[in-house]
Amino acid sequence: MHPEQNAKSYCWSLARFWLLAFIFTAGCDFFKLPSPPPDLFYKYNVMPLGKGPAYLLTADLNRDGEADIVSANAKNSTLTILYGKGDGTFQAPLDIRVPMEPTFLAVADLNQDKIPDLVVNARGANAFVTLLGKGDDTFRSPQKHPTGRVPLAVIADDFNQDGKMYIAVTLTFDKMELYLGNGNGFFKKGETYLTGSRSFSGVSHDFNGDGFPDIALAASSSNASSIRIFWGNGDGTFKKPFVIGKGLVPLALLKKDMNNDGTMDLVCTTGQGDNMHLFVSNGDGAFQKEITFSGGGGPIALVAEHFNDDDRMDVAVANSRSSNFSLIIQNPNGLFKFPTRDYVVAGGTPLAITSGDYNDDGMMDIAVSSNARNTVEIYLRRRIL
Repeated sequence: MHPEQNAKSYCWSLARFWLLAFIFTAGCDFFKLPSPPPDLFYKYNVMPLGKGPAYLLTADLNRDGEADIVSANAKNSTLTILYGKGDGTFQAPLDIRVPMEPTFLAVADLNQDKIPDLVVNARGANAFVTLLGKGDDTFRSPQKHPTGRVPLAVIADDFNQDGKMYIAVTLTFDKMELYLGNGNGFFKKGETYLTGSRSFSGVSHDFNGDGFPDIALAASSSNASSIRIFWGNGDGTFKKPFVIGKGLVPLALLKKDMNNDGTMDLVCTTGQGDNMHLFVSNGDGAFQKEITFSGGGGPIALVAEHFNDDDRMDVAVANSRSSNFSLIIQNPNGLFKFPTRDYVVAGGTPLAITSGDYNDDGMMDIAVSSNARNTVEIYLRRRIL
């Protein structure tokens, strides 16, 4: 080969080398997967529960200033109460037998004594059950209140603003029943509303700013799949529902001010595509188009809190199929970070999750149940420097 051609060939080879090196380097950066959020939690404690923990709730039940945990246990029809010590540990479990198949809990002052009481559904007994607190570590005997067939969610609020609690109860087959409290822990039946089947979850709040509590329900049946919001009239009755999230198959529903604008938004897990959805409220009863985000496989129960050190609400979700819970950080633009930070739940099948400050360090911790092992795992927040 002529020396000049040999030089040109060398130059082209060198150029191709540097071009390929650049493409490879740039490509590695381009295709590099984003990292999950920081590892904010560590497993600190495991406590036994009754069989089949289906719902967890955090509240200060004995008014000692420490966060307690209640579990509704569907398989042996009990409630398990864990009284917190304020250091991430709990007293020995207190098990209370209730009518058949409890799967949903609420806490409220039902008899106007300023002591927290409990309300729980009893799916197998067609009733809701009230347990009046004594102000110490005990409750009065459970009181059974008959309902229609297969009660699902129980929602406690003062729907007619007379200072006495109502209980709204959703039924498996297309209905919501209202029960009027008389102020001493007993109730009489009020109106019944059509809801769409399988409203497993619901919350109450004044979503349209008229001063009256409303009710939002997650209806998951195929012919009524939506979030249905019943506008309260202020007298214990409700208008026909306003529908959002049609076709999303919502399962668990929570209310939270997710963007710090002073209004309550709605977040739900769904039985469609392993997704969750955030509905940002305009404060006047209207909601913006849903923001969709993901956790693990089979998201079923969720909580929203300030889990990191910014001013945005984050989400933790129990994933029944992937046997873990996911921490999902909200970005400043209102969207959510992916991938998530996942924490394996020993024994698998987590169906319930709750949060509270269990060790009094000013940071929110997480408690998640294992339906297979009948335990609750306590994850404490790390202090990130």
